[in-house]
Amino acid sequence: MIKPEQCERLTRKARKTLEEEYGLGAVADLVLNAGRWGIRLDVSTPDEYRRTGNSRVGGHPDLPDDLDWPLTKVGVPMTFLAQLNMVDLSPYTPNDGRGTLPERGMLYFFIGSVDAAYPIEHRVIYEPSTHNLVNRKPDGVTALGGEPTVAHAVTVLPNLEVPTFAYIDVAGLNEQGSASEITSNEEGTLAGSLFDRYRAFESDWNHPSPLNWGGMFGYPDGQHPDAEHQALSYIELGEVYGGSEQECVKKLTAHYDGDEERTWEELSDTLLLLKIDTHDAIGFQWLDCGELQFFIRSADLEDEQFDHTCCSIYSS
Repeated sequence: MIKPEQCERLTRKARKTLEEEYGLGAVADLVLNAGRWGIRLDVSTPDEYRRTGNSRVGGHPDLPDDLDWPLTKVGVPMTFLAQLNMVDLSPYTPNDGRGTLPERGMLYFFIGSVDAAYPIEHRVIYEPSTHNLVNRKPDGVTALGGEPTVAHAVTVLPNLEVPTFAYIDVAGLNEQGSASEITSNEEGTLAGSLFDRYRAFESDWNHPSPLNWGGMFGYPDGQHPDAEHQALSYIELGEVYGGSEQECVKKLTAHYDGDEERTWEELSDTLLLLKIDTHDAIGFQWLDCGELQFFIRSADLEDEQFDHTCCSIYSS
């Protein structure tokens, strides 16, 4: 779990950056209160497979002998993305209740082919033990094809992630910020120096280094704040999200026996388990420099059940 002193240090740094570098002191409380504690994942050195069981992104996984390589529905080997050792991650598990990872074991991520459609065929596998693992290669070309990805060791860091473009409370910015700095353009969306400064801050704060390849429990990239609607619609209803938040809430409420309060609780408890950015050094390219996103319900995460997840892709 993230130590209180780490939280305090990151919060102070974020507040100072908002105030002194971006002139956003008036909205600092709004931004920080909406921040999500999570885990930042960076590449370290290229992984030459000198040991097994470490956290790794790209390349080939270390798997138990009795675990079959995941296949797509048509029998093609899925593409390995990452293996995350829980011992590396547990010191940075969010302490705000948004995610509880197992203390031991390995979490593996595999996917099938990737296109703009969703959900993407995938497997998230949890193995409670990291003993007796063997480095394995797929039997043939995997679903993504192309050049093999380059294995890298993973550096794990605590993270305070602020709302992305789609998730920032624009009305709150308007209300708490200086009204003289904000104007509305012809389409009615927020424009002006305050919002532009926030977008610059968010980009620099959430993506501080080219080493960063992913993260857990933060905010997804997107044009609309409905990634959780999309994921929960698939996980709970088995339906592809139609693009209407209102219609999705209506269907979920019917699924939960008319309990709309539970619907909103479930949406709030739909967590971004892992996001993976386009990253040249590893060899990840998600359409037009997009982001791969894995979602899970918090109840399933607490029960260490990783069979009910959703994988989708965002690309501008």
